[in-house]
Amino acid sequence: MILSAVIFDFDGTIADTEWPIFEMVRAAYEAHDLEVHLEDWVHSIGKADNRPLHEHLEERLGRPPDADAIEQARAAHEHARYSVPALPGVVQLIEAVVAAGLPLAVASSSPISWVDPHLERLELRRHFAAVRTRDHVDRGKPHPDLFLAAAAALEVDPVETLVIEDSKHGCSAAKAAGMTCIVVPNRITKLDVHPDADIVLDSLLDFPFRRFGL
Repeated sequence: MILSAVIFDFDGTIADTEWPIFEMVRAAYEAHDLEVHLEDWVHSIGKADNRPLHEHLEERLGRPPDADAIEQARAAHEHARYSVPALPGVVQLIEAVVAAGLPLAVASSSPISWVDPHLERLELRRHFAAVRTRDHVDRGKPHPDLFLAAAAALEVDPVETLVIEDSKHGCSAAKAAGMTCIVVPNRITKLDVHPDADIVLDSLLDFPFRRFGL
């Protein structure tokens, strides 16, 4: 393919923020004598449903959840959520794309208030010409809108765009946008299947640089 740009998902792709989020949710559910299984949770990864935790709990309980229990769960995992490093191979790929003179973007189902501070903390924000999140589109993943918005911001053809994702829903969104998609499952999304992916890698350290002219 002719490569004109690379678009990254954020959660679970650039940084493993998904695991501490799952741990927080599990702790809050257990405080209400409910269970949430990893095998079920994986199906929500990458989707546009970003309702607050208390709304999910209220739906399950049929009543408002205990606010103190939710706050305790959130506090217990706050440090982990805001201290995760970039995943292996992420920085190397970003540097290779920058060296090739190609633009980069992020397309995330999370809000901009979550993504931008993490990118700044990881000292990666300056590399991305555009960051598009659920705040910028009416329909999130698995619809293609986020990736199309990111490609439009970069002024590139979607067909010449490579997406790096970790989830089935994210990959479906990228393929619906007409883009090539590499899926790098993390410890949560490895439990899912990725039939639409052009390539599935165990790690971005295995990225096929020559195949994409990088």
